[in-house]
Amino acid sequence: MDDIEQADQVDQAAAGGDAEGKSGIVLDALARLPERTILDEGALAKALHVAPRTLRRMVNRWQLPPPVALGGRRVWFAGRVLAHIEAGAERAAKDAERDAKKFREFS
Repeated sequence: MDDIEQADQVDQAAAGGDAEGKSGIVLDALARLPERTILDEGALAKALHVAPRTLRRMVNRWQLPPPVALGGRRVWFAGRVLAHIEAGAERAAKDAERDAKKFREFS
């Protein structure tokens, strides 16, 4: 897959569809990018279908990893973004399990 096809995947994800025409799969295109794909703020915001300002807020809330400075631009590696999101999902599942256990013990 070349860079143009990868960029098209990000564009299609932001538009609400992927290469097969499915809608509602935003992170699928991001997940299919090579781990070392470098995304600037605009590309990542587009892939996540959020505004750049929302992206910065997500970083401040630790919903996304902090960017790396590259030539005066804020950039992210696709693999690190996905790993961060997956780790957050695992933490949320563990927290929910712990809370459910406390609730069962209380009942």
